[in-house]
Amino acid sequence: MSGKWRSRYAAQSEHDGDDPTTASGKFTTADVISANQKLLDAISRCDYHTYNELCADNLTAFEPESNGMLICGKRFHKFYFELYGGGDNNGSGTGQDAAAATSLSSDKVGSQSTTSEINITMSNPHVRWLGGGCCSDGCGDGSAAVISYVRMDQSVVNSSSDDDKGGPVTRLCSETRVWENRDGRLVHVHFHKS
Repeated sequence: MSGKWRSRYAAQSEHDGDDPTTASGKFTTADVISANQKLLDAISRCDYHTYNELCADNLTAFEPESNGMLICGKRFHKFYFELYGGGDNNGSGTGQDAAAATSLSSDKVGSQSTTSEINITMSNPHVRWLGGGCCSDGCGDGSAAVISYVRMDQSVVNSSSDDDKGGPVTRLCSETRVWENRDGRLVHVHFHKS
C-alpha cells in the first residue's frame, strides 16, 4: 500500500498539537482530546518514541489483537511497531507500516489492496472526569479522564480481481482510553478497543 496516513478528530481543539503537560496539574477536556489525538497520530506514523512517552509503563489493554486477553505493559504493542515500523521509529514509517501497526486497516481488504491516503477520524469524542470531581465546564480537577469515541479509518482500495470493483472503504471501531494526571502530565494508562 502506498499513501499517507492522516489523523484528526471531528471536533477540533484549540489545543491541537500541544504537549499534554501543565504546571498547575489541571487539564481541560480539550487537553485530553488533544493528547489522545497525539497518541493516534503516533500510532498511525509508527512513532514508538512518542507512543512510549505518552503511555504508562504498566499500560493495560483489551483489543482484538489480544484475542480477549488482558495485555499488561507496552511490550505487546512494541512488537507491532518493530514489525511494521522498524523498531524505535520516530515517525518515518510508511502508510503501509501504519496500517499494519494499527491492525484496523491492513494493507489488504479481502482481495483488494489499499492504494491511497488513509484518513483516521475520532468521531464525537466524549470525556468523563473521574476522582476529585469536576465542574460542568470540564476544568480537569479529576485525577483521571476517560475518553470514548468511534474511530473511523477511511481509505480507497483497488481491486485485484475482475469481479471486485474496489472503491472507498470505511472501517469503524469503538475505543475507550483512560488518561491519568500523574505529576502534572497526562499519561495513557488503559484502553479497550472493539
